Amino acid sequence: MTDIDRDELLALLLDDEAPAAPTGPGRRTENGPAPLSFAQRRLWFLQQYEVDSPAYNSARALRIHGRPDVAALQAALCRLIERHASLRTRFVLVDDRPMQVIEPRVDFHLECVDLPADANLEAELRHRVAVPFDLGQAPLLRASLLCDEDGAVLLLCLHHIVADAWSNPLLIADLGQAYAAALAGNDRALPSLPLDYADYATWQHQRFAGEGAAEGQAYWREYLGQDVPVLELPTDRPRSAVPRLDAARHDIRVPAATAQAVREFCRQQHCSPFVLLLGAWQVLLARYSGQLDFAVGVPNAARSHTQVQDIVGFFVNTQVYRARLERQLTTRHLCARLRDESRIALEQAEFPFECVLDGLNLTRDLHHTALFQVLFNFRHSRDAQALHLPGLNVQVLDIELESARFDLSLDVIASPDGIDCRLEYVTALYDAATIDRLGQHLCQLLQGMVAAPDSAVFSLPLMGVAERQQLSAWNATEENYPSYANLPALIAEQVRATPDALAAGLRRHAA
Repeated sequence: MTDIDRDELLALLLDDEAPAAPTGPGRRTENGPAPLSFAQRRLWFLQQYEVDSPAYNSARALRIHGRPDVAALQAALCRLIERHASLRTRFVLVDDRPMQVIEPRVDFHLECVDLPADANLEAELRHRVAVPFDLGQAPLLRASLLCDEDGAVLLLCLHHIVADAWSNPLLIADLGQAYAAALAGNDRALPSLPLDYADYATWQHQRFAGEGAAEGQAYWREYLGQDVPVLELPTDRPRSAVPRLDAARHDIRVPAATAQAVREFCRQQHCSPFVLLLGAWQVLLARYSGQLDFAVGVPNAARSHTQVQDIVGFFVNTQVYRARLERQLTTRHLCARLRDESRIALEQAEFPFECVLDGLNLTRDLHHTALFQVLFNFRHSRDAQALHLPGLNVQVLDIELESARFDLSLDVIASPDGIDCRLEYVTALYDAATIDRLGQHLCQLLQGMVAAPDSAVFSLPLMGVAERQQLSAWNATEENYPSYANLPALIAEQVRATPDALAAGLRRHAA
């Protein structure tokens, strides 16, 4: 799953500066078991519910053209684990409470496999990603080097409880640095970090446990209200009693002209592309569902404190944007509203989603996730950092999803070259053709929003030229029938056609 780098938005929102962050986390006073962060605790309970589920495995696959030095790569991975305590962390029950324990050292071995010529690389990768982790055993990291005739693929697989998407470029950068050092015969440890993730989790627990959550809960109760409607999108198949979360993804590139128009509109409106894209997503969901009121989840990096920005860990926090739309709402008004909501959300970035749920006292529905069923994520292309290995060319490979965490997710990747969108969906609910059409409608709506920002967003077209032509062809049911004014005229026509034929008769039946 990916996280939004929300700190990037500060420069794109109003010129107002965000409020200064409160005093951040520091070193723990004790070195024993530490509490779990709120997000870790939720994930831990979910994993206990489905012990053998790989739903929260996170993987990164890197195609290496050439053969890396296996010994140097093994040493680099060990240095990586030494630097980041989360990779040496296991999760245990202490007095019936889940706690995290950092091991001073762990055994780690890089799996090396020579694939046969007829091997299915994607199947090999998927098989390894689908192996569940035992949260009671460290490290919660696996690494496999799959060698083939084109070179090798390095697969890194972690459990989400110890790393988020922000962590990926940190891991890649540190691994490259450690590999280069090991290759040069300099197998020294990577620089130590000022804090461990357990220090952050302890600080978060002290800050927001009990009465510490009251202020944040009051804000979210006022903003969200008590009754957030479930988003009921039309599906290709009915939802089963036992949820099936097999997943797939569909990639779409926003047309270059539309992407340029988005940037220009946002510059004029003093808002970020995040605001406009989130608004377009809300409107599209409303038009598909027929609902004006629902909620969308938005991941937040939650790393405003500089001392945690280089730590591998599960910091990401989910915030909820409630869409309260009106039929006559224009793009300008929608963006102004979301711009204000984004500013307030930045102030609440560290308040745990789990505390939001606790403060709302929701009635849980086992068929739907709490508060929202659809996700929106926005990130910048710089998040996808390449691995630099001396003498080797490395590129990132996509790995197909095994399972989805939400019915439908939109991941927007913005770069100077354009805007790319990735739709992730549950295949038990949606067909690929439906999701492809949804993506096309998103692009068409986005184009209309920036072309006519003062028009009602619900009046903007969703269908492109080709789809409108197809619809017109399907509705071309006109037939030519004889035109007569009345029944006598029809009788007269028949008389002229068959003047000697019997016009009417009566057949008598015996009683």
